Amino acid sequence: MRVVLAVDASPDSKNAAQVVRHMSEPPVLDVLNVVDEDALKHAYISPTMPAEYLETYRREVAEVAEQVLHEMKAELEPYCRHIRLIADSGDAAEGIILTAEESHADLVIVGQRGMTATPSFLLGGVSQKVATYAPCSVLVVKEPMAKLDRILVAIDGSEAAHKAVEFLARCPFKGPVQALVVTVWPSPRSETWGIPSGTPGRSELKRMVEDKGQELLQKITGECANESYRLTTELLHGDPAFAILDAAVRHQAQLIVIGSRGMKAIKRFLLGSVSGKVLVHASCSVLIVR
Repeated sequence: MRVVLAVDASPDSKNAAQVVRHMSEPPVLDVLNVVDEDALKHAYISPTMPAEYLETYRREVAEVAEQVLHEMKAELEPYCRHIRLIADSGDAAEGIILTAEESHADLVIVGQRGMTATPSFLLGGVSQKVATYAPCSVLVVKEPMAKLDRILVAIDGSEAAHKAVEFLARCPFKGPVQALVVTVWPSPRSETWGIPSGTPGRSELKRMVEDKGQELLQKITGECANESYRLTTELLHGDPAFAILDAAVRHQAQLIVIGSRGMKAIKRFLLGSVSGKVLVHASCSVLIVR
């Protein structure tokens, strides 16, 4: 597997790097640091400051960036087939996405919030932009990942869900992992189905929904059969994003795995997709599979 790991000097970045340790097969890893010099200049440099100060500051930033890259390489080398270090400058999200495209990456790993190479300038929204526009799967890490043994896999009947299952079936994570596989069906309430309570046939409709849901869960878990995962299933009802988030809390999941329906990037979040809502509101890390 080819992985792009975006790093900087932030705690979230260090959490993201921990994921590499949990991969079942050593990846080919690109460790990328992007310094947004323009943002730093606007944040720190006053018009009254001499020009030579800016050049000194840029050198300091570059030195910190190089140090971060080499520290990551030393930490992760035992867990990788090969590591390539990349130092870039410009827009952070754009740099990560372009690197993923050029390297034909299978996965991008990024912290929820990052900073530039100096540890005090927040780059808000980088992870969400990467998750929206990256050409491959994206794992947004929100918490420390010292261990990974509880995940939630959200599926439906779409091709995107099958891709998420295929991703896990290739066994990217070391076992044993407790994996709860869920699918969400609208609650068969009168206001949802347009059928008044007590109407003949309503119970049959509810039973049909239950049967179809269980059938889908059994089919998907069969495709994900792998000794690394201990699978359980649960059929949920209600709003898909809310139900998935609630189940993740109950399961104490460290990671939610969910497919992206492959909409054009500009629409993925604007349309309020389930994966977009889950990414924004989940307290745990989220892997969006493409």
